[in-house]
Amino acid sequence: MKFPLRFLSPFLAALMFANTAQACSRVTWLGPEHQVITGRSMDWIYAFNTHIYVFPRGIDFNGAGGKNSLSWVSKYGTVSIAGSSDPQGPIDVIFDGINEKGLVANLLYLGETDFGQAPANDKPRLSFAAWTQYVLSNYATVTEVVDAFQNNPIYIVPIMFGPGKKVPPTVHLSISDSSGDSAIFEFIKGKLVIHHGRQYQVMTNSPAYSEQLTLNDYWKKQDGSKNLPGSHQSEDRFVRASYYLSKLPQTTDNRKAVAGVLSVMRDVSVPWGQADPTHPNLAPTYWRTVADQKNLLYFFESTLSPNIIWVNLHKLSFEPGSGIRSLKVEDNYSLVGNVDKDLKSGKALNFLAP
Repeated sequence: MKFPLRFLSPFLAALMFANTAQACSRVTWLGPEHQVITGRSMDWIYAFNTHIYVFPRGIDFNGAGGKNSLSWVSKYGTVSIAGSSDPQGPIDVIFDGINEKGLVANLLYLGETDFGQAPANDKPRLSFAAWTQYVLSNYATVTEVVDAFQNNPIYIVPIMFGPGKKVPPTVHLSISDSSGDSAIFEFIKGKLVIHHGRQYQVMTNSPAYSEQLTLNDYWKKQDGSKNLPGSHQSEDRFVRASYYLSKLPQTTDNRKAVAGVLSVMRDVSVPWGQADPTHPNLAPTYWRTVADQKNLLYFFESTLSPNIIWVNLHKLSFEPGSGIRSLKVEDNYSLVGNVDKDLKSGKALNFLAP
């Protein structure tokens, strides 16, 4: 479903796009026998023309950062969720994904984001739309990413997007790996803040992560079986996700473990419906992903489809020269189960640029 913006008044449309928030959520479950499963939801006010993309090793990428744009060759193969930053535009942003080593990256909204002023020197620049793909195609573990970004060697370029280029790219990034390690990357007042450790299993949106942790500490003292915040606000979703994640059974049954994480993501999703102009920071959930980082299975669930689909990274070729493959998963409701064989030859992406 795409929201009929032509029927909105110019004032209302401007209000929604100026204040909209990507009310997404992310959790990482740590189970027995080295099981690690990460789930996320994608909430927004319009569809993204979402596709699954497979990028092998050896692909040349340009970070679309404008002056001093960062370019790289992919070291690892990835399965990525890509979409259009403008509902009428080309596919130009990566929101989510997993690489062949089990590293997962999730791009979520954070209203407090401030990437700072563009540097006057020759510091490499990377479009925020390419940030997720850069991490997935270059690193195998969370520690590697943290070490690489520790001194903030790359300028993440904030590029206005959406209809009329009115939406600010206020985002933060969560990553997790097959060992269960996690990290949250936020730019606050122009400075990079990294929260690194296995304990950082939940991320939603505003406020900044340190404040979310403080709020959640309060709720940990309450009896969650009787008293949990129930709204769709980011703080409430953080608390509910943390509580229900802690209640998932420590099962060795892979199917039950994936189902458990998906159930948490459904609990913190926003029900389908019209956007609410009085609360422009809330929007319906369009899709969810669940990444099994031990078994390298990557699941995708569209809110508008009765079927869950997945790819098996063990059965995909990431060899250099194997080619880019893609599959439209939005409005493609005939897809069921494993879709490895449904992937078709695809074209390289041009990331959203200044």
